[in-house]
Amino acid sequence: MSPTANYLSLQPNYRVGATFRWLGSSPIEHAELFLTVCGIEHCLPDKFYGPTVRDDFHVHFILSGKGTLEIGGRTYHLGRGQIFAIPPDIETYYYADSKDPWHYTWVSFGGSKAAFYMEKAGITAARPVRDAYVEPEDFLALTEKILNHHELVIANELTRTAVLYEILALLINSQNQNLEELHKPQPLDYSPDIYVNHAVEYIHSNYSSARVSDIASYIGITRSYLTHIFKQKLHVSPQEYLLSYRLDQGSRLLRTTDLSIQEVAGRIGYDNPLTFSKIFKNAYGLSPKNYRRQILDRGSHSLPAQE
Repeated sequence: MSPTANYLSLQPNYRVGATFRWLGSSPIEHAELFLTVCGIEHCLPDKFYGPTVRDDFHVHFILSGKGTLEIGGRTYHLGRGQIFAIPPDIETYYYADSKDPWHYTWVSFGGSKAAFYMEKAGITAARPVRDAYVEPEDFLALTEKILNHHELVIANELTRTAVLYEILALLINSQNQNLEELHKPQPLDYSPDIYVNHAVEYIHSNYSSARVSDIASYIGITRSYLTHIFKQKLHVSPQEYLLSYRLDQGSRLLRTTDLSIQEVAGRIGYDNPLTFSKIFKNAYGLSPKNYRRQILDRGSHSLPAQE
């Protein structure tokens, strides 16, 4: 391919008309997510698209008016505040109302994670329509931002991709907020192993101040689910793991420093040294003072200067 041809293949195709703004760009091989088309249109009465089969996702956000979607042998009559999606490889046909034609904004995209993100947003081939759950103008503002960065500049290319991620994030967050308001369980994004590993890392970095509720909030799951997966994977509760790790760190400080018992207690999150001593003795069978004395008597460790 010549340098000129390569340049032309990269250039976004930007068009503006009396009733629409439209931006198209070339697919990107092996990308997790990439933009193909973005636009805004005040459709004319009865304007239709299809029947057609596409090879990427087309997601429409209805701002006003009405229209009809025919997909998978089903018909949907749609209006403001609804979202409809056209998945790849499914024949669709959609058209504006004859008296009150819809005005919508849309974004189209592909990539190896596109289907995964759409499923997290509550949109699948079996369920191609859902409510926006937020003002549709929130999506309009994001698509306008993409259209306003149409020039062939690397910074604009990065901006367009970043805003596409914002649109999908808004789709997913609005779906999850709706489930929360309906008191329905939210789908989990990652495996229990990943959640437990992140929780353990958080505890190791924040053991002196962490609470179980802090750990769950940091990861983004409920406290009850955190407890469930800890017992499933580590056979202890998060509270038990946190306590054990604190005491491990306390015993290490007793063995390797000349910090006072009060200072050791404070280092691992106990304001009251008596509380620390009681909990330590329950776990080790010795008070912190006697534990340190026993270590010194064995001569297996020498105490360096204070850390």
